[in-house]
Amino acid sequence: MTLKSAPIPAENCAAIARQQLAESDRMLAARDRRQASATLWNAAAQAVMAVARQQGWPCDGSRRSLKTAVERLAAESKDELIALQYLYAENFRDNAALDFMDDRQLAYDGARARDFVRRLLARLD
Repeated sequence: MTLKSAPIPAENCAAIARQQLAESDRMLAARDRRQASATLWNAAAQAVMAVARQQGWPCDGSRRSLKTAVERLAAESKDELIALQYLYAENFRDNAALDFMDDRQLAYDGARARDFVRRLLARLD
């Protein structure tokens, strides 16, 4: 028998996203690029889940459900920048595994991914 746990509430996802965003900055300053990337990606995923749960949309944190939630949010808010910034955040998921980003890309894409997280969190306030 498998017990299904209740999804984490939107407020908790938002708190995790904020904490992970700050932690990724500390890790990047310490030059721990792969872990900083993984942590920034986690912040983005938690922010997407927070918005999705606030809206009552299904989002279990899988790649597909996160992308679906982002696309729905972009369409409903008529803000395609959301979908574009999500692509920058996704790069950090991949960089955590492959470590392909140089310092310039880490800075450029990181600024856009952080902006994405902050924009989503601002929707919750």
